[in-house]
Amino acid sequence: MTKPTDSSKGGEGMQPALAYEDAKKMAESKDNNVRLSLASRQDIQPEILYYLADDGDANVRQAIASNALTPKQADLLLAKDKDGQVRMELAEKISKLAPELDQKTQRKAHDFVIKTLEILVEDQQDKIRAVISEAVKELDTIPVSIVRRLASDDLDSVASPVLQSSPILTDEDLLKIIWDGVRGSRLKAISRRSNLGERITDAIVETKDHDAIASMLDNQSAQIREETLDQLVEQAPGIEVWHKPLVKRPKLSPLSLKRLAGFVAENLLENLLDRPDLDPEVSTAIGLEVRKRMEVDNVLEENISDEDEKAIEAEVAKLHKSGKLTEDRITTRLHCGDREFAIHALAKVADLPPLVARRMILSRAAKTVVALVWKAGFSMELANIVQLRLAGIPPQQSIKVDENGDVPISDKELDWQVTLYIDDAE
Repeated sequence: MTKPTDSSKGGEGMQPALAYEDAKKMAESKDNNVRLSLASRQDIQPEILYYLADDGDANVRQAIASNALTPKQADLLLAKDKDGQVRMELAEKISKLAPELDQKTQRKAHDFVIKTLEILVEDQQDKIRAVISEAVKELDTIPVSIVRRLASDDLDSVASPVLQSSPILTDEDLLKIIWDGVRGSRLKAISRRSNLGERITDAIVETKDHDAIASMLDNQSAQIREETLDQLVEQAPGIEVWHKPLVKRPKLSPLSLKRLAGFVAENLLENLLDRPDLDPEVSTAIGLEVRKRMEVDNVLEENISDEDEKAIEAEVAKLHKSGKLTEDRITTRLHCGDREFAIHALAKVADLPPLVARRMILSRAAKTVVALVWKAGFSMELANIVQLRLAGIPPQQSIKVDENGDVPISDKELDWQVTLYIDDAE
């Protein structure tokens, strides 16, 4: 059905304005289509629209819910409608009205809109609550009770907008939410708030939620104590998601900068060197780390002759066939500095092309290196040696066995690491 055009001014091609008596007769018509056409008009008296808010046809009530001229008393009635789409139409309309709620809004109209919002934020339909949350997330004219209700919602799409943006939530509100155990997307939303104070950032760190802490570190307006940053840098070697935001974090202590240089990836080392706050001593320390890594890479990437490579492949194949390509043998050869043998041996036992094994080692990512050794079926003891002696991973960044002596990474994650490099090589 074509939506009726605005007929309040009349004119060619437009419906003439309805007289009150004619509108009343249409509202009492038994024809649903007649009442529906009436409900969408923009020249109807408020009492007619209010009357239609209780219509037996849900389509008519939907039209009334979306009509901007519907009296606020009718909106309040529709907020409790049994039809979900009626309430959705109302929520979308109210979301457009909410930003206009301020001291200039007529008091009675203001009260009706607020009462309608209070009903809609309790709606059982998730999408309705999410629409309201998006509408009020940056407003400072909404009652705090409504914002707190949205912030405590179990659904991320409802709670996160106000948790990230609402100016009404105080530090005390946020601390209570954090202490009550909020995690995941909702905690990340808090981490992204503008101008987070130190009390909040300390509380986020205490949650040990790695993703939320990463978002907080990436939030340049968040105020983080130097002591807290030092603590995070000390924990960061095995938490890769923190590396990039830490490198970009302003006001890091010289000690933290030196520690970062010991474990972040090469491209992040370059970012460290570009920092304007580097003093000469720290700059020198980072430069030494860069050169050290280049030396390891040069050894691993050096081009050996085809003859030498064929000889290594033949030796590895012979040992493997005879069952003598053992963990002890690979360990011994690594201690002797025979990196090429180790790469080809790991590739052979893991049933991977040597190129894939080499790239996994060159990644200098602890998970990836451990995944290569795991794929070959060897122990974490060898994985530790391969991380340190073959990949050149700093001890503080290497992955170690857990308290049970097991690999602290799931088989699924290890398999994914291997698959990633196989796909990349194809």
